[in-house]
Amino acid sequence: MSTRRLVNHMALPVLLVAAVLGLYWVWGLLFLWWLVPSIMTGQTALVFDISREHDPILFWAVAILWAVFGLMMIAASLFPTYAIWLV
Repeated sequence: MSTRRLVNHMALPVLLVAAVLGLYWVWGLLFLWWLVPSIMTGQTALVFDISREHDPILFWAVAILWAVFGLMMIAASLFPTYAIWLV
């Protein structure tokens, strides 16, 4: 089994447990993880694939949205007193 495939198989139960336990930081890291390769390749996905070359405004809107979601979820875990305003 390839490393990528193994990581995918391990990520699913981790994300399910994080969802059940309300561990927002795990989801925040996932959003930031998605952001890096998207910016590097110029390809992202919303409902369908989005190319930076063909649709730059939508591409950057989705990339910024992922960054904001990721940072908000990490901040909600670090500062639970203010979490109601973040999530």
